[in-house]
Amino acid sequence: MSKTAVGSDVEAYCTKCKMILAHAVVAMEGAKPRRVRCNTCNGEHNFRAAKPVAKAASKKADKPAKAKTTTKRTRQSWDEVMQEALAKPHKRYSMSGSFGEGDWIEHATFGLGCVQSFVPPNKITVRFADTTRMLVCNQS
Repeated sequence: MSKTAVGSDVEAYCTKCKMILAHAVVAMEGAKPRRVRCNTCNGEHNFRAAKPVAKAASKKADKPAKAKTTTKRTRQSWDEVMQEALAKPHKRYSMSGSFGEGDWIEHATFGLGCVQSFVPPNKITVRFADTTRMLVCNQS
């Protein structure tokens, strides 16, 4: 059994060559090599006795495989939402009107929008094609 010392050769994983090759020991930490220089590419790096295992691969190996039962929800584009909205009734917006969540309104400036939420005492949040706006309602 040969003693490992600075300047001696050891086999280590080279991070540049991506193989286990002969390396010269550059620095020691106790009885173990700390830094090494590859005899092939002259790259200097920390000592690695074996090829590192990817974290994702090691996590998959640790956990047992289980069947995925979740369904993937797809987000509708605004155009798809608008196609559905055309079939639903919608009201003309006015500050004196009363609106609830899910109502479709037609605004003179912003166009067709869907009421997202009611903010007491007299405001609604409406999603339009380009932006979300807060509008006043229930005004006499």
